[in-house]
Amino acid sequence: MFPVKAAAELSGLTPETLRAWERRHAAVVPHRDGKGRRLYDGDMVERLTRLHRLTDRGHPIRDVAGLDDDALGQLLEESRHTGYGGLDALPGQMLDAIADYRVDVFDRDLSVAIATLPVPVLVGKVVTPLLREVGVRWADGRLAIAQERLVSSLLRARLLSILNQHPRERRPRVLFATLPGEPHELGLLGAALHAYEAGMPVLYLGTELPAVELARVSARLGAAAVAISSVDPGQAQEALAELRALDKALADGVPVWLGGANARYLAEELGIPRVQAVVDPSALTRLARGRPAPKRRD
Repeated sequence: MFPVKAAAELSGLTPETLRAWERRHAAVVPHRDGKGRRLYDGDMVERLTRLHRLTDRGHPIRDVAGLDDDALGQLLEESRHTGYGGLDALPGQMLDAIADYRVDVFDRDLSVAIATLPVPVLVGKVVTPLLREVGVRWADGRLAIAQERLVSSLLRARLLSILNQHPRERRPRVLFATLPGEPHELGLLGAALHAYEAGMPVLYLGTELPAVELARVSARLGAAAVAISSVDPGQAQEALAELRALDKALADGVPVWLGGANARYLAEELGIPRVQAVVDPSALTRLARGRPAPKRRD
């Protein structure tokens, strides 16, 4: 059971908005304690979170507040897939622009997509296909080093504007980073966006962070988990050493999620229970639910 302030934070709302939705639209009907104070259970917080996502995507609260939970879930799922069929060609067009070093065209298309698309559509129709196409063109020689770095820097700058929208987030966050020797971050950015859309508080730390620094940040913030991308086979042995150091330095109860081409190998080689390979970004949602966060250290 959560009081108003906690329920608002968990669902991404302000207490004022929560009260307004409750008073004007009967979005939820809270419980009352012995002193008449409002209390919200987990199902109510989940409902408020869904309503928040739908209003972010343009649905007026007056139109969705009366829907039952199943209808809200269906509406959320439909909004992921409908109305955006024309985007299929966009990632290829953006990389064609990069091939000609038309940075302004790539950046314009990316900026418009970020400004106009819901996050799940942005990830599913633009970012993920773009990352996949970068890999294909890199492998067959159609993308030069300079062009790949242009894509990386432009994506990073624009996507961080989404991930850093809540710099004062107080819920336990999932830290996203790569280890020393791993400069590639496009897959890490994509995973962070998936986690963000799933409602997880995200802190994106970027590339090449030593294990001891990751553990220090995790302890300071009381992190919910640490997510690490490792893609370079040549760095696998160094990654093993860093991950062992991270396991020793990290507080008990903080899971480590590995993504990227090396993830399965690293997890199997380490054999550490809290270190898991997560090759499907959507699994981040399932992993996050029900995990108690460690106590914050001041």
